[in-house]
Amino acid sequence: MPRSINRILPAILLLVALSGCERRQSEPSIAATQPAGGQTRAGTGIIEGTVTLAGRPPVMQAIVNQPCHAGVKPIMDESVVVDASGHLDNVVVYLEEAPPAPPTARLSPTVMDQIDCRFAPHVIAARTGQTVHFLTRDPTLHNVHGLCTINPAFNFALVAPGQSRDLAFTNSETFPVRCDVHPWMKAYVCVFAHPYFAVTNAAGHFAIKNVPAGTFTLVAWQEKYGTSRSPVRVDDTKVTAKDFVFQSGL
Repeated sequence: MPRSINRILPAILLLVALSGCERRQSEPSIAATQPAGGQTRAGTGIIEGTVTLAGRPPVMQAIVNQPCHAGVKPIMDESVVVDASGHLDNVVVYLEEAPPAPPTARLSPTVMDQIDCRFAPHVIAARTGQTVHFLTRDPTLHNVHGLCTINPAFNFALVAPGQSRDLAFTNSETFPVRCDVHPWMKAYVCVFAHPYFAVTNAAGHFAIKNVPAGTFTLVAWQEKYGTSRSPVRVDDTKVTAKDFVFQSGL
């Protein structure tokens, strides 16, 4: 391990031991999305669409830092990730006040990795009780510090490639995750008490499946531009198209 890491390791381990999930009033958040009351309903509807940024996208600058290990590529700000057509990556789309969902089989873990001094993916979403697998591939010290406000505190170190820690969350909320050793490293975890959510891919596309028939409020959340809400009518066996557009202001 490099000498610089040896010098800061005791301080970081003390920080991990003492600190927990902190409230950050300035952080954007997704409102708690506990299921609405009522009878459990199964569904076969699908909501899908695209999230787009209108206007000139902000220029995402390379982050000035001291590389945490040899061979690290330039690290770009990921607050807004947009393709040439304006499609937005890393947008969380979900039903607000979703109906109670029927029981499901055990869910596969959702993974948040650490690769070349960045969290990947930048945004993940999971259900309450679902395993979130925090992993590192980097040959250097990181810590995973969740700045949550509702779920129990967590802050732990991962110091070598292949190390990991599994967590699960019992309450709905969204919170940032950071590495205190490398302060530019930041990501988001969004936890829902229902299955009616998705995160857009690099083409801005999302799909929410097995939605029961009914009229709902569909919400799109992006870390810089906040939330956009729209009513949506879902019918069984049918695909409902719903797109969102955020304004860059540029």
